[in-house]
Amino acid sequence: MEEKIYIIGHKQPDTDSICAPIAYAQYLKQKGENAVAVKSGEINPETKYVLDYFETEVPETLTDATKKTIILLDHNEKTQSLDNIDKAKIIEVIDHHKIDFQCTNPIYFHNEPIGSTSTIIAKKYFNDKDVNLDKKTAGLLLSGILSDTVIFKSPTSTSEDKEIAEKLAGIAEIKNIQDFGIEIKKSKASLEGLTTEQIILSDFKIFEFGKIRIGGGQVEVLGMDEINEKKQELLEKLKEIAQKENYDLVMLIATDIIKQDSLLLFFEKDNYIEKAFNKKPENNTLYLEGVMSRKKQIIPPLAKLFSGN
Repeated sequence: MEEKIYIIGHKQPDTDSICAPIAYAQYLKQKGENAVAVKSGEINPETKYVLDYFETEVPETLTDATKKTIILLDHNEKTQSLDNIDKAKIIEVIDHHKIDFQCTNPIYFHNEPIGSTSTIIAKKYFNDKDVNLDKKTAGLLLSGILSDTVIFKSPTSTSEDKEIAEKLAGIAEIKNIQDFGIEIKKSKASLEGLTTEQIILSDFKIFEFGKIRIGGGQVEVLGMDEINEKKQELLEKLKEIAQKENYDLVMLIATDIIKQDSLLLFFEKDNYIEKAFNKKPENNTLYLEGVMSRKKQIIPPLAKLFSGN
């Protein structure tokens, strides 16, 4: 029996980390591989909207990597991978984040400074004459790009993301990319019905810098009204999570996709935020003008602080 290959994104998956594995599984199947896309956590409302729009089934959940053959997409750090990833056979990594990866065997590792993993997967389709890119898969990849680049507003976005998105839109028969991107974002921008824990953990990533452990969640909003209404509850929940999971710093980044600014809510063991951003917070909150990207604008100043550079 042919070995099954599980293609999986990071914990607390976003749209890119669901759509890219689905598309890559279809790509590998056309190459004769026994590949299947899986997820390591529940999908968010935005991803549900996309999968429903393109009539695509939600991938099954895989919680334990033990003795599985794995391809990691949209992440490479162990803290963001499913449980027991060190007991899996990792054969490939495709990502667009900073590299913090170790493996005992030589593997295929593809990383680009680009806005979305879906862009990389789309390029594989466009560069391979032996595979077909259908309307549904093109739509999923387009959605992954629009989600991760915040409709090309994020500083992580590149001209190549936009170029690939336009090609995908033609195949997916999406006439107005901007309008479609806004509809995708609207499905995730409301916090109605979510608990404080769900808000914080819906797109949550863990980062380790030596002995320093950081947890950072991010939500996209249309204005800060809902965040401000829940601010005190969110701050209390951040403190609870930090103490329970032993974080030195845990934060929620609320990003206004219209104003393209972010409000940082946090709990910390020391005054890391003030040191990293050279701004004095007020009541464990800090407003950051022009900041949208956790990967490019939040984590790097903290990494620099903890590295002592």
